[in-house]
Formats: sequence, structure tokens, C-alpha cells
Amino acid sequence: MPLRGKQLRVRFACHSASLTVRNLPQYVSNELLEEAFSVFGQVERAVVIVDDRGRPSGKGIVEFSGKPAARKALDRCSEGSFLLTTFPRPVTVEPMDQLDDEEGLPEKLVIKNQQFHKEREQPPRFAQPGSFEYEYAMRWKALIEMEKQQQDQVDLQWHDLGSLQLCLLGSSDSPASAS
Repeated sequence: MPLRGKQLRVRFACHSASLTVRNLPQYVSNELLEEAFSVFGQVERAVVIVDDRGRPSGKGIVEFSGKPAARKALDRCSEGSFLLTTFPRPVTVEPMDQLDDEEGLPEKLVIKNQQFHKEREQPPRFAQPGSFEYEYAMRWKALIEMEKQQQDQVDLQWHDLGSLQLCLLGSSDSPASAS
């Protein structure tokens, strides 16, 4: 929209009382997430993030009507262990990253200091096999893959722990556990 010869862009403001919730148990719904966080104040919206097949990702977003409620939830969940189901893994809560995925970072807004010019000495390219640059980049890729595998292993162990807990809770009613 032009205004006095300049381009005017209108964007929606980020919700300042939004929190990201991680480590959500598998059976937490939008409604349970809202109910759980309403103890800290009025919740405008609570969403469990799902993948393209509708499976929960273990992450969610809670938007409060005001900053005090969001701050209270953040403080209480950081100090204590907030559990949403019988599974004993607490959720982690952090301020929601406000990302600009509409405009991004245009070249004209990049700070062009000495480090910028040094980083831009070479254009985008594939590293040549056998070069120092290639070996260094391959080590980075291996490190990233190792980190991903370790995260997958931790997630699997958490899942196994939850299954074990359900088995133990289920077997506590059996006659064998009474002995």
C-alpha cells in the first residue's frame, strides 16, 4: 500500500503472551492443554501441534489473554514440575519465538560490516571433495546427524519409560503384585 511515495507494509503483531510447551504426552488434546494452563489465567487459545498425518509432535502453543498470566505460567513451570497426565515427564515452557516467516531478511536490511564482507568473499557453492572445506563440512554434517540420532534415542527411551509406567500401573492391581 503506497503512502507518500513509500511502500507501507502491514503485518499482524505477534501475540506477546504466547508460550511454547514441549514434552507434551501423547494423549494431550487442545482442550486438555487449555484446561491445564487455565490455572495460570485466561487462555485465549491452546493448540497441540501435529504433523502432516495428524499425529501429535509433543509440542504446543498456549496464548494467554495477558502477559501476567503467561509470566506466571512460565515462572511456575520453570520452578516446579508441571505434569499434564499420569506420565511423570514434566512439560517445559518457554516464551514463544516470534518468527517472521512472511518477509524474511531482505538484503537491504543485512548489516554490512567487516565480518559480512569476509563471509561473502565466496559465492554459494558445493565444497570440492578432498578439500579442507569439504572435510570440515562433512564433519559438521556427521555432528548434526549424531545429534539427531541421540535426540531420537532419548525420545525412544522416554516412550519406553512411559510404556513401562503404564505396565507397572496396570499390574499394580494384579494378585501377583500383592505378594
